[in-house]
Amino acid sequence: MRALSEHPAAFTSSAEEEAARPLSWSEQRLKPDAQRPHDIFLGAWQSNLLLGIVGLQGRYRVKERHNATLVGLYVAPQGSGHGLGLALVQALLAHARSLPELQQLDLTVTEGNPTAQALYERCGFSVWGVMPRAVKVDGRLFAKVHMVCPLR
Repeated sequence: MRALSEHPAAFTSSAEEEAARPLSWSEQRLKPDAQRPHDIFLGAWQSNLLLGIVGLQGRYRVKERHNATLVGLYVAPQGSGHGLGLALVQALLAHARSLPELQQLDLTVTEGNPTAQALYERCGFSVWGVMPRAVKVDGRLFAKVHMVCPLR
């Protein structure tokens, strides 16, 4: 919720929509599910304080099972500047590479966020297109840069 509130243009989900979901929805999403074997969230912790998160969301239709999406990368301000974002993405990529069915990951990053885009490029993602006017936040339109990273 903090990530969605602090950076509303960076995420496709909105804080308002997510706040309306019951806690059980989030708890279920975090549990391992044999029907969704590629889905996982990783966290960067300092003691009992969650400083960063990143997720992997698989695709499960027969023709798309070799793909998954990196979602929800966020590092709290007190964790920023210590390489947590890079460590989270690298850990997610290592996990994705351990899943034999996955061949590539994709993601979107809001246009105009060069720090995030550079992080993803450093991890092996490359731009393949831009969707103009992809999200609308408080009446303002933002493009989304589409990126892909081959795993094998």
